[in-house]
Amino acid sequence: AREAEGALVAAGAWAGRLMRGLGVEAPVIAERGYSVQSAEHGWDEALPPTVFEEHSMVVSRFTSGLRASSFVEFGSPDAPGDPRKWRLLERRLSDLGIRFSPAPDRWVGPRPTLPDYLPAIGRLESEPRILYAFGHQHLGLTMAAITAELTTALAADRPPVIDLTPFRIERFGRTGA
Repeated sequence: AREAEGALVAAGAWAGRLMRGLGVEAPVIAERGYSVQSAEHGWDEALPPTVFEEHSMVVSRFTSGLRASSFVEFGSPDAPGDPRKWRLLERRLSDLGIRFSPAPDRWVGPRPTLPDYLPAIGRLESEPRILYAFGHQHLGLTMAAITAELTTALAADRPPVIDLTPFRIERFGRTGA
């Protein structure tokens, strides 16, 4: 066993499991999204992310190639992806005439989501040495900088720049553990 002055629970879709062990209800679900990525190059560097609304798909250019993303499903963060969804995504690209590798990299990822769609950011009431920051769903990267600023303030015992009351995990209750 190791001693620590504190810890930060920032475990995404798996955070609920850790919080339950601390006696706190954290009803995190995995809001899973699918994407395929191809190493095709030659796309205009100024190409912005493009939404194909009729296909419920976003296509984005990266230095490493082209990525197409779609679908939302709720499920276990550890469940394997549904191959039918990747095939449909690839078929939609073909229907649009978008050049794409016949064997793209396939990805499914669990976006950690809480029932009220607000993240959980704060310090545990029952164990003040434990900080937490999770549940940002589709906005994890977007919210990373402000979340880091808030948790850094908490860790340094400084007041955060915003009121964290709406983001307290205790809004969901205790497990009785």
